[in-house]
Amino acid sequence: MTTAVLLVNFGGPRTLAEVPSFITRMIGREVPKPVVDALLDRYRAIGGGSPLAAITDEQARFLSEQTGGRYVIKGAFRYSTPSVEEMIDECYLSEMKRIVFFIMSPFYTSRTAGSTIRAAENYLTSLPYQPETVFIHSWYREALFVEAWRRRIEEESIADDSFYLFSAHSLPQSLAGEPYKSQIEETVQSLVQRLGLADNWALAWQSVPQNVEEPWIGPSVESVIESNSGKIRRLVEVPIGFVSDHLETLYDMDIVHREYAHSRGLSFSRVTSLNAYPHYIAALKAVLERGLHVEP
Repeated sequence: MTTAVLLVNFGGPRTLAEVPSFITRMIGREVPKPVVDALLDRYRAIGGGSPLAAITDEQARFLSEQTGGRYVIKGAFRYSTPSVEEMIDECYLSEMKRIVFFIMSPFYTSRTAGSTIRAAENYLTSLPYQPETVFIHSWYREALFVEAWRRRIEEESIADDSFYLFSAHSLPQSLAGEPYKSQIEETVQSLVQRLGLADNWALAWQSVPQNVEEPWIGPSVESVIESNSGKIRRLVEVPIGFVSDHLETLYDMDIVHREYAHSRGLSFSRVTSLNAYPHYIAALKAVLERGLHVEP
C-alpha cells in the first residue's frame, strides 16, 4: 500500500515576508499593523524567520531513512505552507492509498491536535478521494520519547547546583480540564524520577498572549523565577512542551526568559530542543510503527 506520512506542525513563517499571511491564517482575520510589526520584531530577533519547516524537513528525511523508505514522509502545517490541505491534494494527485497524519506535538488539546484532525477530515470530504486515514496523536507516554529528553538533559546540563524549570505553552484556564495539562505534568514527573531530581525543579507555563481577557494556566515562568531567585544560582530551562525550535523557544525562552533570569542575578541555560536528535527520531519511528501496527 502506498502510504504518505504527514508530519503535522503548527507552522511558522520562513521569512519576514511570510509573517503577515501567517498571523492572518492563525488568527482567522486581518490583524492590526502594530500587532504584525511586533511579531516582525520578534522574528527579526531570531534571525528573520522560523526554522520549524526546515527542522520538520530534516525530521522527515531521518525518519524516512530509519523506516527504510517504506513511506513518503513530508511536513504539513496548519498555518503556513505547505498546508495540511495542500499536502492532502498532493497525496490525491499521487494516488496515495493511505495518509497518516502524525501530529508532532505529543500532547493533546482540542485547539491543536483536535482542530487539525477535524480540518483534515472536513477537507477530505470535499474531494472525490477516500484514502485510508490514520491519525497519530497523544503519544507522550512513548518510552523512547521520555528517554530522549532524559538523555538530552543529562548530556547538556546536569549539575548539583542547577534548578530545572520545565516549561510548556500555557492555555486558557477554561481548557485546563483537557488532557494537555495532565499529560505535560505526567511527562515531567517521569523525567524528574529518571533524572533523580529532588526539590530542584518546577513546571511553569509560558507564551500567554498580550491583552487576554480570561485567566490562563499558571504559574508563569517569570513568577517561578521570581519566587526562586533568592534560593538558586543556576537556572536550566527545559522546553518540555516543545519538541522543535520555533518562536516560543528561540524568542520567549532564549531572549525573554534569559533576560529575566539575568535581571534576577541568575545564570541561564536552555536544554536544546529535540529537533532531529537521533534518540528522538527513534521515538518517532516507534510511535509511527505502532500506529501502523508494524512489528518492530
